[in-house]
Amino acid sequence: FFFLLVLLAVMVVKTDTCTFSNYRIYPYHGITYVRTDGKQFRFINGKCEACFHMKRNPRKLSWTLFYRRLRKKGTQEDVLKKAKKRIVTSTAMSRGIAGLSIEELKAKKSENPERRKALREATVRTAKDENRKKQEEKKKAPKKVQGPAGAGGSVKMGKAGGAVMQPGRSSAPGKKSAR
Repeated sequence: FFFLLVLLAVMVVKTDTCTFSNYRIYPYHGITYVRTDGKQFRFINGKCEACFHMKRNPRKLSWTLFYRRLRKKGTQEDVLKKAKKRIVTSTAMSRGIAGLSIEELKAKKSENPERRKALREATVRTAKDENRKKQEEKKKAPKKVQGPAGAGGSVKMGKAGGAVMQPGRSSAPGKKSAR
């Protein structure tokens, strides 16, 4: 039994690589294309074969291994860089922000979140109250009277070059209303 496990672990499968995408092709998979000059091309699928015949550049297609290797994607170094990730300290916490010193900033940061929320709600409430008072004052103020009392008909302006204003149409265009 142990002997079989060792054989299975050591067994190596002969694989080819796709001429276009550079993916591994396992036995009994893929397509072989033989050109008239006798050169053989192995493709993993019809997509790669079609792209090859259309003379597309595999270095410009993001799904190929050529593209990924050219741009150093998915390598071990990439994984190490992500693991190390530099921690950037905020300059605001070392120098302060306009009008606030470092001590004041630290005090605000360490402040209780419930208290901060209560302060915010209080400021919002006062702002809403002020707006409500302004609205009430506008409603109480006397409204301005516009134009003369009989605003329904035509209005003649003063003698000094004033124009006669016609009322808005009340019927279809081109028809005169009954007088």
